[in-house]
This record gives sequence, structure tokens and C-alpha cells, in this order.
Amino acid sequence: MHSTRVLFTEPGRAELRREVLPELSGDDLLVRTRVSLVSTGTERNCFLGQFERPSHWASWVRYPFAPGYSAVGEVVATGPTAARHRPGDRVVLRRSHQSHAVVSEGSVYPVPDEISDEAAAWFALSAIAQHAVRRTGALFGQPVAVAGLGPLGQLVLQYAAVAGASELFAVARGEARLSAAAQHGATTVLAGGIATHIPTITNLTGDEGVGVAYDVTGAPDALAGLAGLTRETGTLVLVGDTAWPGQQLFGGAVLRRAQTVIGVHDSDIPRAPAGRHLRGTFAENVKLFFHLLSHERMRVEDLVTHTFAADEAEAAYKLIAAPDNDAIGVLLDWRKLDL
Repeated sequence: MHSTRVLFTEPGRAELRREVLPELSGDDLLVRTRVSLVSTGTERNCFLGQFERPSHWASWVRYPFAPGYSAVGEVVATGPTAARHRPGDRVVLRRSHQSHAVVSEGSVYPVPDEISDEAAAWFALSAIAQHAVRRTGALFGQPVAVAGLGPLGQLVLQYAAVAGASELFAVARGEARLSAAAQHGATTVLAGGIATHIPTITNLTGDEGVGVAYDVTGAPDALAGLAGLTRETGTLVLVGDTAWPGQQLFGGAVLRRAQTVIGVHDSDIPRAPAGRHLRGTFAENVKLFFHLLSHERMRVEDLVTHTFAADEAEAAYKLIAAPDNDAIGVLLDWRKLDL
């Protein structure tokens, strides 16, 4: 068995390489990928090699590097003890961009029939965004700001709306991203840098500021700006991971206003099965995401702005590497790859 995988062979270069897969055993599944979603912020940094050295980024990204962690596939074969899935089942899996993968049965999640491949591919980023909103508790009646409207920021915005935010301020530099935010729950969209909108947001919230602000920009100086538009004892949520952690700024307002800062990362999401005192596991997040999609309380398929055939992966990464690109959801389509 073989798989074709996307690899960053060096900064600025993406190639497809053929690799041998292990034989199936136990409860293994052989899954053929249908589509995979690019995590544009993270994978852009990895593609370009633009991150602080030394840092955890430099320890993680070693070339050749296999990007990606959000795929939708179809089970094509099962190991001798696999009991929950059979050939033909659609599943989502956390694997890099590759045509086939051998995975344990317990590491995949079934996709409901009514959900398209293009929507299901958002499951991994959705789990991170959902975790960020869970960490802040109930948002009922609170004004909320979301800065950074790439794929992760768009999901945070929608979850904040589901969680009851009274007002949603969306801040970003790209008009296409602001337009998408306005169609997905933002009550006010503001173009440009965060600092320029502090007076506007303060005025619109009765001179108090927002109760919760989510920094999904990946920029090391954004959190300090958000502190300026967040009320006293408000909450700042740092979602994701800047590539320049040594330059991360908090600003004096965090101390003066007794604000709480919460850090959220994919690795922080509990992977253990949910129990009485452990909620919000990765599996629960995926299940809720599919439920909200099925009941049309969230939409992501219309956030897909670009789809590339898998053998055009390098073109996809060059697109998101451009400084002023307007991409939100970028998919790699493996369904027509000539294997």
C-alpha cells in the first residue's frame, strides 16, 4: 500500500512524495482522503520558515515537514478487529495532507450523511475555536470582539454568536474576510488595525469596552491593542500561537484593568473520553460541530474561497504566502488525484 503526501522540502517549496504505508492490523482502518483543509496561518509559517529561532516552532518544523491536520476520507479497508466502521464510511481524521492513511479506529470520527466533505473538513479548526469559547464561559448579553478573520477567527465568531454574545465586533484588514464575518453573525465590522478602533468600540459599548476579546491574528502585538478596548475585569483570549513568541506583548492595560488572559491551543483540548467532570473533549467538540451544521446554526461551506487539486498544493501555499491574500478556507481536493 502506498500514499502520496504533501511535504515542505525546504522553505517556500512543497512537493508530493509517494510513501509506503504499513499493513493493516488490529482495529486499523485504511482511509482514502477526499479533501483536506489547510490551516492557513500555521501552515503559511511552516511553508515559509518564518518563525522565531530558537522557539518551539523551530523545534517542531524540521524539513522535510508534513503539514496539515484536518482531512475527510472514506474507509476502503479494515483490520481484523475493527468493529465500528466498514468500507464506504466517511470519516474525519487528524492526519497530514496525504492521499491515504492507516489509522486506528478510535482516532477517527464519523461524518453524518447530510454534511458535505467541504464542510466536514473544518472539524479540527472548529474544535479549537469551540474550545476557545468554552474557556470563557457563558457569553449571554456580553459584547465580544474578534480580531483576525482567517478560518479560525471566522469559527470563533460563529461560536460566540451561538454562545449568546449581544454584540460581535469583527476586526480585520481584508474586505473579503470582513464581508464573510458580516454574513456569519458580526454586528459591526471594522477594517484596519485594532488600535484605530478603540474609540469606536468603546463608544458603541457605552464607554465600557467589550467583555471578551479574542485574538486570532497570530500577530505578537495584537493582544495589547485588544486590552485597550476590553472593559475592566474583562477577558482576553489568545487563540492559537504567534510565530514570534518572544515578541508577544500584553500592554499595561491588562494590569491596570485587572483583566484575565486565557491561552488556548489545540494541545489544550482534552482527548480523554468525556465523563461527569470532564466536558469539552475533542470528540464532544466534533460531535457538537456536526450537530450545529446539521441544524444550520453554523455555516462553513461558504467560507471555502479556494480549492486546489492535490497535485497543485504548491500553488495553494504560494497563494496563502502572499502578504495581501484574501483566502479564508483553502481545500486540497484528493478525489481526482491520479494514483
